[in-house]
Amino acid sequence: MIDARHLKLIIEIDQLGSLSRASQELNLTQSALSHQLKNLEDYLGVSIFHRVGNQLLFTEAGKELRDKAKPMMAEFEALELRMQEIKESQLKRYVHGYSQQEAQRLANQASTVAEYLHYDSIWEDGSRILEVGCGVGAQTEIIAQANPKSKFVSIDISANSLEIAQAKIEEQQIKNVEFRLQDARKMRKEKDGLFDHVFVCFLLEHLSNPVELLKALKHLIKPQGTITVIEGDHGSTFFHPNNVFAQKAVDAQVALQRKRGGNANIGRQLYPLLSEAGYKNIAVSPRQIYVDGSKPKLLEGFIKNTFTAMIQGMSEDILSEEVLTKSDLQEGIRGLLRTAESDGVFSYTFFKARAVV
Repeated sequence: MIDARHLKLIIEIDQLGSLSRASQELNLTQSALSHQLKNLEDYLGVSIFHRVGNQLLFTEAGKELRDKAKPMMAEFEALELRMQEIKESQLKRYVHGYSQQEAQRLANQASTVAEYLHYDSIWEDGSRILEVGCGVGAQTEIIAQANPKSKFVSIDISANSLEIAQAKIEEQQIKNVEFRLQDARKMRKEKDGLFDHVFVCFLLEHLSNPVELLKALKHLIKPQGTITVIEGDHGSTFFHPNNVFAQKAVDAQVALQRKRGGNANIGRQLYPLLSEAGYKNIAVSPRQIYVDGSKPKLLEGFIKNTFTAMIQGMSEDILSEEVLTKSDLQEGIRGLLRTAESDGVFSYTFFKARAVV
């Protein structure tokens, strides 16, 4: 009978144009792939391909099978991603959650720190750029508008997040972004080639094995193409007035993320992680967000609406997992908000890395 393996084979050959390239992508020998194809043709009683030299050209029956296979496999993949999303939700690896409040916080964060993180997020015109873990499109909106002559393929495993991202991009009338429900670790080389560049922002901190993803992405980038990674580092936080409970609140988020298999201090590790994954010419630059009374927009936008809002959004999990007591957490949030007053000081450092394949 026809199964998903056969449908995947047909689609791979269509996308890549040859049996040899398809066998490489599916990690099978060309002989094994030919055998699967012959079994399928024997079962169906029709030829799927005309064999012309090293090329495989679809017969009429093959074209119909291919055209029917694509939406079927898309449904299979969407179902698989939905199961993965449910699994991740149950494991609570994404510590911030998927609420509307979190979506708004991400938007606030992106707009507030854009000038610090994205003044150099510029790629050459005509580039094809893969954005991995785009979420609700908070960063997508910024980088796509800054690179209007480039094409972005922005992927995520959350269908709900992608719906929000799509609506945001359409509202802004941004035309150079294509959203896909996809897991980067399972992406294959595409018929129109590899990507010129890859962009990853605030994703590695949630992964138990970030090097695995970085290695998978390396195979999707053209020779001499680049990867750009941005991550935060909660261990870089300092503030005035000093408040022991505020520090406990920051440490609670670090501890909670560690329990979920992530790393809230991953920013400082970008160089060794990219090096281990096999990238070259790695350059990491710290992007310090320093806030004092002379910067009222950052007092509101970063201290209150970004950083403290993040801690507040995780309060339920911090308390339920007994990472911090309720009274200490409340005091900690008050301490963080205190730094947003006119005589307060708050500093946090993001790290941005760029490397070459």
